[in-house]
Amino acid sequence: MKKEENLIIKIIKLGANLDRLVPFSPIRGLSKFTFNLFSPKLKEACLNKEHTSSYQVGLDLYYMIYAMLNSALRVSWSINSLNIFLRAIFQNKDASRIKREWREKYGEGPPGFLVISPTKACNLKCYGCYANAAKERDKLPKEVFERIIREAINLWGVRFFVISGGEPLMYKDKGEDLLSILSKFPEAIFLFYTNGLLIDEERAKRMAEMGNVTPAISVEGFKETTDKRRGEGSFEKILEVMERLRKKKVLFGISLTATRYNCEEILSNEFIDFFFFKIKAAYGWLFHYMPIGRDADPSLMPTPKQRIWMWQRSWEIVKKKKIMIADFWNHGTTSHGCIAGGREGGYFHINWHGDCAPCVFFPYAVSNIIDIYNQGGNLNDVLFTPFFKAIREWQKGYGFLSGGKVSGDWLRPCPIRDHFLTAKKMIEEYGARPIDYAPEESLKNQEYIEKMANYDKELEALTTPIWENIYLNHHSKK
Repeated sequence: MKKEENLIIKIIKLGANLDRLVPFSPIRGLSKFTFNLFSPKLKEACLNKEHTSSYQVGLDLYYMIYAMLNSALRVSWSINSLNIFLRAIFQNKDASRIKREWREKYGEGPPGFLVISPTKACNLKCYGCYANAAKERDKLPKEVFERIIREAINLWGVRFFVISGGEPLMYKDKGEDLLSILSKFPEAIFLFYTNGLLIDEERAKRMAEMGNVTPAISVEGFKETTDKRRGEGSFEKILEVMERLRKKKVLFGISLTATRYNCEEILSNEFIDFFFFKIKAAYGWLFHYMPIGRDADPSLMPTPKQRIWMWQRSWEIVKKKKIMIADFWNHGTTSHGCIAGGREGGYFHINWHGDCAPCVFFPYAVSNIIDIYNQGGNLNDVLFTPFFKAIREWQKGYGFLSGGKVSGDWLRPCPIRDHFLTAKKMIEEYGARPIDYAPEESLKNQEYIEKMANYDKELEALTTPIWENIYLNHHSKK
């Protein structure tokens, strides 16, 4: 039976359809008018004192959501994609019901999404990446992959999934590839990280027909920087893929890994304007290099001073250019800190062997979903392991679910990256084991431990004055 569309969906769809007749861009007239009409209400909601006691934290959330919506209006969508995204956002009554029931039972809500890496295989061998020398067994069985998605939908009301790897488009099991599996879940949206080089005309057409997938394509910078890490000719091939997706009206974004050597390039006006205004990427995800994969090297991380610069520069882009570019380490104020460990609204990561880690960048596990299924359990058994519960308790102590009170420094939200010794203690206390791509020596190598701990001390000295002066002492508009 076809679900009745609510009024919000009808208005948005009407505006989008009428806007197709309007010739000017980058933002169509009626959509822009409606967006600006509701913008003050959005700001009021973000600054609600029940949401946070810090005015600046509320402003950060408002600017990010505003940029996200503006980014969605800036690019062309297919009607198919628009319908699916609107249904997932506005007609997911299960999510509100499940969240309410979970809060009554557990004192907190369920995860908001899930990250799944169904295969370790990749068609590239980039320096510092863990996805190399993959074997046939380094993938999730199709029936497990599908069950994970279905359970997250039914148990938690999830409608958004992130697919990582390896290269997700390399996945194939029992005659089915990634897209054929994701097409079975039209009620959900799937963002997948990809190098993009396998997106040919056929795959682009399939994605357009599905409407529920959006690729985030990895770039390291402009041509020289990207080709240096991903191989000669990669940059030009990536641009060809983006043009292919744009013609098919498949929503796509970019994925950036910042190191101490490329962070200024990927946040430059030239780079941002090129990819977001010329190439028409809809969004950007900004990751900091994490020394967890092959040839892990802490010296490749952006320095603490560079990280402060990245914090300032990324917010400048979000506010002035109204582009959604989310920095998982510097934008902790928009998520109330760390989102790992299956916290309310957050996620955890399942890799190609079924290992369940708190986060893609926190590669330690005490449970395996395949083992859990074989024992008659489900995804909830992952959430309530002592290891995951300890991480969520740390998050609460750092200010999450604090009734609007801000405590921990959300400019340093990540336990494994910004509080390495704290994460190390939890890993050891709960017997978490390193999963496939985690360097086993990271918890034993004294030089590595000292580098990570010293980095955190230097970063703390830089962020604490900012946090205290701009966030904790900014309770109302002056």
